[in-house]
Amino acid sequence: MNASSRWFSVFAGMCLAVQMAWGAEAPVIRARTELQLSVFPPIQLVDSEYDVVGLRLGLFSMNHDVTGLDLGFLNWTSGDELALQWGVLNKTTGRFAGVQFGLVSLAGNGFVGWQASVVNLDSGKSVGFFNGAVNASLESGVGFQMGLCNYAKEFTGLQFGLVNYAQKMVGVQIGLLNFITSKETLPVLPIVNASF
Repeated sequence: MNASSRWFSVFAGMCLAVQMAWGAEAPVIRARTELQLSVFPPIQLVDSEYDVVGLRLGLFSMNHDVTGLDLGFLNWTSGDELALQWGVLNKTTGRFAGVQFGLVSLAGNGFVGWQASVVNLDSGKSVGFFNGAVNASLESGVGFQMGLCNYAKEFTGLQFGLVNYAQKMVGVQIGLLNFITSKETLPVLPIVNASF
């Protein structure tokens, strides 16, 4: 081993020690593929623990992280996803960034982008445009919710629908019934409600 290789090994070891001391997770290196074809797990081209960077296509696809185009009946991502996703049921356990189309779209740990499904359900921090029959931001949301029923624990932006509900709101609600439960005066109003 030459001197530069030794110094690199020492430096890499020190970085890993500092990272472990601070409690940060060490990066996980997983196998990845450019193409995933599946009927259902385990009948798929590669194992569910693989990351997909490219195209995922199947009836029921399950992978860790997905980046690219994700098309199928049931799309399940156990990690994070950066994609254009279309399916009947789209579920991302981690963070999602991109566009989701389907009957039901779920983002487990935050969402950035556009959700256009019949039901859109987001945990964590969500930012974007959400249009569906039911839109729900279970933690905090920023942007525009448009649907029959819009719900947010905390929301900044515009809610437009028949029924709009937010525990805390910085913005405007337009609809038949509008609820902002943190407001002391007139927390429920027809047509328009606002809080700033």
